[in-house]
Amino acid sequence: MRILLIDDHRLFREAIAHVLTAFDDKAVLLEAGTAEEAIDMATHYHDLDLILLDLNMPGMGGLPGLPKLLASAPTVPIVVVSGSANPNDVCDVIQAGAAGFIPKTSSGREMSEALRLVLSGDIYVPPALLAVIAAGREAQAPDAQGTDMPLTPRQLEVLLLLGEGLSNKSIARRLSLSEGTVKLHVNAVLRGLNARNRTGAVIEANRRGLLPRNQPAT
Repeated sequence: MRILLIDDHRLFREAIAHVLTAFDDKAVLLEAGTAEEAIDMATHYHDLDLILLDLNMPGMGGLPGLPKLLASAPTVPIVVVSGSANPNDVCDVIQAGAAGFIPKTSSGREMSEALRLVLSGDIYVPPALLAVIAAGREAQAPDAQGTDMPLTPRQLEVLLLLGEGLSNKSIARRLSLSEGTVKLHVNAVLRGLNARNRTGAVIEANRRGLLPRNQPAT
């Protein structure tokens, strides 16, 4: 695995390097301390698996700098790692095309879980911020029955299979995923639907119209 870390603070890059080594001891970490280096490296290395980016570093220009980096590496998931925990910032970067948002206050375990989700093709948003975003959307559209819940396509696939009463092992076989990855998706579905368990998630999904009619509760 080859990861490009873009941040102008050397101390933070060193801290992230330790987390990434624990995440994958075979990972190759490339570092960029300036916006110019970031664009050059993203353009030059065609085998990147992941990019971790601090949008607020000098020269990046904040959110407007994200599309340029996306254009330099259009097939590589970009995760924004930020000191901000503003829900509006999270919405902005996800809508701009980022594959995830990780606050710099996150623990190593939380970051590892986030990276696993992103590398499996999902989008990561911290659970606490996800709840705030969902609450804000519900307040803006109280009659929408929550149909714009922030579930990714993969999470919706998992939700449909939960509605069929399948176990994590069966879902893993159906979607060709590991059981560990399925567990992460299930947890994300529970958070997104503010449900305490699988049955509650299916009931809530039925209420919101996210499942086919007559979908049984597990």
